[in-house]
Amino acid sequence: MDTSNSAKKTVRSMLQALTHSDRSYRSMSPSTDTEARYKKGKNGIKRLKVEERDAEPQAIRPKREEPNDEEPMFLLPPFRQTPGPISVSQSYIRRLILEHWNAEIRYCEKAKKLGQLEIGPAPGLRLTIIQASLQRLVADRWDAEVKRCEEAKRAQLLELLLAAHGITRLV
Repeated sequence: MDTSNSAKKTVRSMLQALTHSDRSYRSMSPSTDTEARYKKGKNGIKRLKVEERDAEPQAIRPKREEPNDEEPMFLLPPFRQTPGPISVSQSYIRRLILEHWNAEIRYCEKAKKLGQLEIGPAPGLRLTIIQASLQRLVADRWDAEVKRCEEAKRAQLLELLLAAHGITRLV
């Protein structure tokens, strides 16, 4: 292993420990501390002295704090609990309901058209009895889905109106 790379890694780890630790264990004065730990090599590169290279990481490491038995290890409630109710205007909720169900209705109408196009005849050919009955089945199915969406929209709007007047339960 290249000694200059290992020395660089050691210096980096020491500097990170010094800059990221809460406590400093030595003075940061470059004249007293840094120059005493390094010597100049043959090519002018500063390197750690060999006798200090092994001892240095233990001296810099911050002391590990023992866990205190009095402090809980986990957060106390209300951590991970459902937040309280949020007050929102009735018109905003009404608009959200309308947007949602109108999008559902548009989707049903698109699916109905696509289903009928898939069953349709090739260009220049007439529609057979089987294809016509299949198109009718597809149309009936998606019309029923549109009707269900409209009923659900009306039910949610009624719930919203009743809740605005304080009625939360029907007996």
